[in-house]
Amino acid sequence: MNSNSTRYDFSNPLNLVSSFLMAANGIFGVICNLSILYIFICVPTERSSFNLICVYRSIGNTIILVWGFMATFIPIGLKETSPFSNNYETVVILSCNNIYMIIQYSGMIIASNRFCAMFFPIMYHKLFNIKITCTFLSIVFLFKLADNIYYLVTFLRKFIRKITYFNPPLIPARDCYTLYSSFYLAWIPNMDPNCHSSQDIPNPFNNTAILVVLLILMNIATFSKIYFFYKSTEPEQREMKRKTKKNKTLFFQTLFQDGVMLIDMLFTFKLSQLSNERYWTFISGTFVWQCVHSVDGFLMVMFNERLSFLKKRLFGIDEKSHTTIQVLTTVHH
Repeated sequence: MNSNSTRYDFSNPLNLVSSFLMAANGIFGVICNLSILYIFICVPTERSSFNLICVYRSIGNTIILVWGFMATFIPIGLKETSPFSNNYETVVILSCNNIYMIIQYSGMIIASNRFCAMFFPIMYHKLFNIKITCTFLSIVFLFKLADNIYYLVTFLRKFIRKITYFNPPLIPARDCYTLYSSFYLAWIPNMDPNCHSSQDIPNPFNNTAILVVLLILMNIATFSKIYFFYKSTEPEQREMKRKTKKNKTLFFQTLFQDGVMLIDMLFTFKLSQLSNERYWTFISGTFVWQCVHSVDGFLMVMFNERLSFLKKRLFGIDEKSHTTIQVLTTVHH
């Protein structure tokens, strides 16, 4: 694999470039995602159930970008020997993947939110008010937290037995690490058959495929409702037109966010197999995954109605000019 004369640390051009790209992409993504949280806190009118789901996504994206990529993967890529213990790396990688799954589930919640808004507008405020949405998201988070703890106990068996003195004979004293490689510049799943069984780890591709099919069906139904309703609405019904345009904008946001995740799945399960070159394992296994979370934050900022709030603070652009731009953008889509 790697010769004795070659070092895979900051002195290696690819390691240095990959670390720079992850740092720049991570900073950009953190700024975008924290902007969503900032808008939600500072603008009371933005505290809707839809935006609350986006806040959960932005928090998850930020944790993955900061904890997974910037605080863990970059230091490993700059040092040939990982500065972290195998236990810590495994905790980071498995936890970030579980947070990513929560973000994927939130995509289904967003699609359900738009579906209910278009097909059941009378029930929408009862089914998707802030309190119910917050409660449901918290339940999903707690479920995945328990799921994450289960997988950590499953993978770090020897470590758990050592610190807890829990010594059941059915659990072998074997640690199954999932680590980030400074050579491949990607994390490598542990495929040792002694580390897990088919019951321990479900096929992620099957789960993703089911989720994608449901999202596509719901989005097709939502788009059809928006298109035919918008087409049949009389021109003088301005308020109805305005609400329909808003739903159309939120629908396209959902569509683009789902599309970004589909691209990541395509690279993870298919395109990553095209080559074992280091640059390609970095792109398909690490950089595309990081881009999912930075681009997701960027999309939420670009589609946010109160982007003018940030523009006014940062660039001095007034609300009137923003309104004109927003209307033109909506019509374009």
